[in-house]
Amino acid sequence: MIQRGVKGLWKILSNEEARSMHVAALEILEKTGMFSESEKIIKVFKDAGAEIEDRKIKIPQYLVEEALKKAPKTVILYGRNPKNSILLEDGRIYFGLGGTPTPYIRDVETGEFRRPGKKDVEECTKLGDALPNLKFIMTIAGAFDVPWEVEYIHEFEALFNNTSKPIVFATPGEDAAKRVLEMASVIVGGMEELSKKPILGVYCETASPLQFTTPNENIIVLAKAKVPIVLGPMPMTGSTAPVTVAGCALIGTCENLAAITLAQLVNPGAPVIYAGWGTAMDPITSRCAYGAPEFALGTDAINASMAHYYGLPCYGFGGCSDSKAPDAQAGAEVMMNSLIAGLSGVNLIHDCGYLAGGSVGSMEMAVICNEIAGMVYRIVKGVSVDDESLAVDVIHEVGPGGHFLSHKHTLTHVKDEIYIPWLFDRTSEVTWVKAGKKDISVIAKERVKKILKEHQPDPLPKDVKEKLSEIVKKAERELVKLR
Repeated sequence: MIQRGVKGLWKILSNEEARSMHVAALEILEKTGMFSESEKIIKVFKDAGAEIEDRKIKIPQYLVEEALKKAPKTVILYGRNPKNSILLEDGRIYFGLGGTPTPYIRDVETGEFRRPGKKDVEECTKLGDALPNLKFIMTIAGAFDVPWEVEYIHEFEALFNNTSKPIVFATPGEDAAKRVLEMASVIVGGMEELSKKPILGVYCETASPLQFTTPNENIIVLAKAKVPIVLGPMPMTGSTAPVTVAGCALIGTCENLAAITLAQLVNPGAPVIYAGWGTAMDPITSRCAYGAPEFALGTDAINASMAHYYGLPCYGFGGCSDSKAPDAQAGAEVMMNSLIAGLSGVNLIHDCGYLAGGSVGSMEMAVICNEIAGMVYRIVKGVSVDDESLAVDVIHEVGPGGHFLSHKHTLTHVKDEIYIPWLFDRTSEVTWVKAGKKDISVIAKERVKKILKEHQPDPLPKDVKEKLSEIVKKAERELVKLR
């Protein structure tokens, strides 16, 4: 059965404000356009009637409007196990593990930062597979111990082997995209079946401000295969975009509309996941501030409002922090951006387990994020007000001075009404002291080690695993030898 997430319905933009953003984006795309270093991308737009000037693609408004009509309003990301499939539409929310590869991982044994390898990608994937509130899988590590030319291929192999949940991950460029699609098609039984039931979405990032890169040629490959294209431009306030949150989000909106138009020109009806992001640059450090309130406003609230305006599923952030450890700062920032994403109705909320602004992955933080995601699901679910929930007859029956502990109504509704923590501690202070006075990072570390020891993901058939391995080896032979 396909999972249908709870719906977040908060809209920070009115319809009039969203239309103003849309009209401004159309003007910029038609007048200033998108620079492209890719001849293949330029050709797609030129053949469709766009004006090309010094590699700048000036996209007519009608091409964008037609593309928005053709993009699917509903997308299903399938799990290798069908029970893990998720429906993306109309504000339904799902949290996911991590994002693109992080240059460092916080070692779960020592707490020190170190360069991760393929084994870390495998273990992080296994952890995400076990965490019940994380519904799709990216990563909080990177396979930096394999040749860089085939890093993404190795990372996909680690993902495919260690989770049966939907996968969202990057594979920049035409060649890498084709190899990853071949791997996915081996798992599901062919390219046609993959197009019908995609078990992955592929992250595609344009270069801000207003540029297509050669790696963006993967959009052409993915559109032809009808595999979901998960967009993600990263303009930053005051650096690669205007310093205003709205102006920054406008750059993200432009890049998104351009990428959606490219996909629909290649193959009308190609599934795309909207992401009109505007991120935040910290004016003191010049780093992208994942824990900033403006980051949450630009990548979640405005992004989701524009996605609602277009009627498209969207992709945003939650579970990420600028802190370097799973501490109070991390908890506060993660709850802030996760709650804003959830209430705004961001369909795919990614980055659970990211620390240091995406530079460090932490398995303890991923476990904490799983708890926070559960709380957000509960809040977004809201409350029902009807005869059964008001319980007037029950209140009459118990009366003044009574209690509801043993009443059937309590037993019937307690599990649906009250969120039961999976990780956080609600015991008494006496119980907590007797248990060793452990703070939440210590408990999270213990939970990580227990999961890695005990959890067994749904295995791939032996012959499929061998075929994936053969594809990886073939990529090494063909790509690494060119050094």
